[in-house]
Amino acid sequence: MAVQEESETSEVSRARARLDRDAEAVRAEQLERALSQLRANGDLTDEQRAAVEALSERLVDGLLAAPRERLRETADDAEAARAVLDLFD
Repeated sequence: MAVQEESETSEVSRARARLDRDAEAVRAEQLERALSQLRANGDLTDEQRAAVEALSERLVDGLLAAPRERLRETADDAEAARAVLDLFD
């Protein structure tokens, strides 16, 4: 049973990592797209760039808060981890 529990916990860890990795990739892509559009319209200050970047991070954190919490709550449930990932495939 311990091997199965370790495998399930590992699957949940992989699910968390994949969720975060995929979200970061989308965030970075969309951030660069937005910054490019803003730069095309004129100079962008460091403060403005930081504000846009912080906004993108808050959006991702807000959108993923529930799935991350669900993964934390079901740390020993590989099926729940797969279900969370299926929502984002």
